[in-house]
Amino acid sequence: MRSLLLRTLLVLPLSVGVVLLAAPSAMAANVEQYNAKVRAVGHSAKGRAAVVRQQGGPRFLTLTNFSISPGPKVRVYLVAGRVRGDGDVDDFVDLGALKGSRGNQQYRIPAGTNVRKYRTVVFWCVPFTQILARADLRAS
Repeated sequence: MRSLLLRTLLVLPLSVGVVLLAAPSAMAANVEQYNAKVRAVGHSAKGRAAVVRQQGGPRFLTLTNFSISPGPKVRVYLVAGRVRGDGDVDDFVDLGALKGSRGNQQYRIPAGTNVRKYRTVVFWCVPFTQILARADLRAS
């Protein structure tokens, strides 16, 4: 026999047309901390980048409505400071390989990463040591 314990139960009357059963902690939303528009540099690219802290947990870089022209071995970096050119990509946090050239994606940001310092998202082509696109994050 299974049982579920909820600290708080919220039930709206059926006349309202909605019945909601949830604990307050389950109702808390994730928090967007930073965001930016993805801008093309070496390849065409578009979309939105955001740093989102999950409730009580880790932060993620979230890409929405994202697309980029495909390239070989593309990595997603958080780079320190403003990035104007390829030579500015020297102090970075590697979030991993690009998961795809289209669609919504998430990349876990390592605990302890200072996003105020590492505030530029860079899509980096490893073989050509070139920026394909970037997003300059700003506080939400």
